[in-house]
Amino acid sequence: MSQQNEFKRGWAVLLGAFIGSGVGLASMVYYSTGIWIRPWQEEFGWTRAEIGFQQSISVVVMMLLAPLVGRLIDRFGLRRVAALCLLGYGLFLAIFPFMSGALLVLYALSFGYAIFGVGTTGIAFTRAVNAFFIKNRGLALGICLTSTGVMAFAMPRYMTPYVAEHGWRAGFWVMFAIVMVSVPLVYLLLRDAPEDKDGQPQHEQSGLTLGQAIRTVTFWKVASIFLLISTAILGLIPAFIPLLQDAGMSAKQAGQLGAALGLSVMVARLLIGFIIDRIFAPYVAAVAFSFVALGCLALGLGGIEYAMAAAIALGFAVGAEVDLIGYFTARYFGLAHYGAIYGLQYSIFIFGAAIGPVYTGYIWDVTGNYDLALIIAAALMLPVVIIALTLPRFTND
Repeated sequence: MSQQNEFKRGWAVLLGAFIGSGVGLASMVYYSTGIWIRPWQEEFGWTRAEIGFQQSISVVVMMLLAPLVGRLIDRFGLRRVAALCLLGYGLFLAIFPFMSGALLVLYALSFGYAIFGVGTTGIAFTRAVNAFFIKNRGLALGICLTSTGVMAFAMPRYMTPYVAEHGWRAGFWVMFAIVMVSVPLVYLLLRDAPEDKDGQPQHEQSGLTLGQAIRTVTFWKVASIFLLISTAILGLIPAFIPLLQDAGMSAKQAGQLGAALGLSVMVARLLIGFIIDRIFAPYVAAVAFSFVALGCLALGLGGIEYAMAAAIALGFAVGAEVDLIGYFTARYFGLAHYGAIYGLQYSIFIFGAAIGPVYTGYIWDVTGNYDLALIIAAALMLPVVIIALTLPRFTND
């Protein structure tokens, strides 16, 4: 099928996946995390490590549930699961403004929205895109997940000054409203497969079972790559705005650089998606994450003068990871059991996201800065590059 026909056939699904990915827990909430750190410190007296632990709770819950949600999507269809999960996660956002300082309440809410939030991630939305796009799969995944870049740009750029003026509780009400508007749109636009007229899942796709996939070396190479990336990078993203403010930047200035990170995510999504349709994706990954290492090292050793370089580098890291998980899963293991296989890959990926915020916050609590965390992130990119260069040729369309 030609590029034009693929996009003609799949534009509605791509739009639904774009919306769902953008408002999901791993996008809108994740890219706003840094906005709440200082207000919560000032109002409740929580440390950054304590605040970071709430993200760790949510990602551990997601890690444990991701394989199950993947199986549910394979069995019941992605739009039902995705819409229900968006609704539940949005309702939990509406409870956050009622917090009054009990740290356990923060942790309980983080636990609750993560139960539903796992179904608002790429487990559902990349499944839809992979089913509708073959020749332009990389570009379509990039377009779908560019919505996370939109949020990475919009949340620091607009939510940071909004919260500074109206308070953090108002920010959560805005996020709640955005999610509620998205629920019917996602349900109406998504489909499971091109032949699907009523949203029912199809079972004709070929590929490995989960049991077959986990017995391959390739599965564990891919898992290792994204575990290292998430451990290195996903603790730095929510710390980026506080890092800049600690260095003396105003909330507006820090928000502008945070927005630059978001723009970098969007550019990386589209650029890397376009390139991996034409150049062997593991080679593209090796080059991209070498660049990430240089950006982290520049900020860690060179100081705030290199904040823009670090913003671009971190944006490229985030812009590549989830796209490549979905792309590698489809190309190495097929679509027949995509939800289950991607779910386990994603579970391993977010295990690193549970570690990153805690050790990053701990480094700040002990040293008063994030320099060591940036240097560690740069060092972890070396094995990422080496493993990527050893991946085999693809075996599935």
